[in-house]
Amino acid sequence: MIPAVAAGTMGLRILKTLYKGKKKLGKGSALVADKAGKAGFTGTSKAITGASKKIHSGSRQVGKTIKKYPKASSFAGGVATISFLDD
Repeated sequence: MIPAVAAGTMGLRILKTLYKGKKKLGKGSALVADKAGKAGFTGTSKAITGASKKIHSGSRQVGKTIKKYPKASSFAGGVATISFLDD
């Protein structure tokens, strides 16, 4: 069993990784939407921008939940990892 301190630390580590991924995803989607808009695909550009905004708001909610419940998020991450490695 994971000690309580280690579980909280793991939850915050997951949160840090989430922030890094969100930053890369935001920059990449902005670049793709800009290229699509310049190429004349304005509808595609709008769809990419809208999807990235929804992903951003969803990741903020996940981040708030992880900060509020770090031990539970660590448990969920561990369960997901074990089920992934078990298959």
